[in-house]
Amino acid sequence: MKHSKVLTIVMGLAVLQAQPASAKDYVVRAVSKKDGSYAFTPGTLTIKPGDTVTWENSQDDTHNIMAEKLPKGAEYFESPMFEKKGDRWSYTFDTPGTYVYHCHPHAENNMRGTIIVDKPSETVPAEGGSHHHGAASEHKHEHKH
Repeated sequence: MKHSKVLTIVMGLAVLQAQPASAKDYVVRAVSKKDGSYAFTPGTLTIKPGDTVTWENSQDDTHNIMAEKLPKGAEYFESPMFEKKGDRWSYTFDTPGTYVYHCHPHAENNMRGTIIVDKPSETVPAEGGSHHHGAASEHKHEHKH
């Protein structure tokens, strides 16, 4: 009987250690639709706080991910520019609420997506990024380290 108690304690510790790993990973793809326009698929994704979303460029075109509207208190996010098929970028969402994002080069073509963390919320304009919607060639990316 002593052996089974030790095994139960060890298994109990393994379960405790595995709980933080219960956060899930999701993939959203930048795709071309049949009409030639671009989209994120899925366009709306509902996740839990602590979950991670990875965006993937599914074609040879330039895309990025840029926060447009966020729940109050959420941090601004912006990916590097995806230059080729297979480029990926991930972001972990901790603050519950509704996040609206877009692809800057294709914002005028309504290439937008929504992430709902836990439950929908009111949003505020995202602060911290470039807010102009000119041509992609006007958009400069500065990376300060």
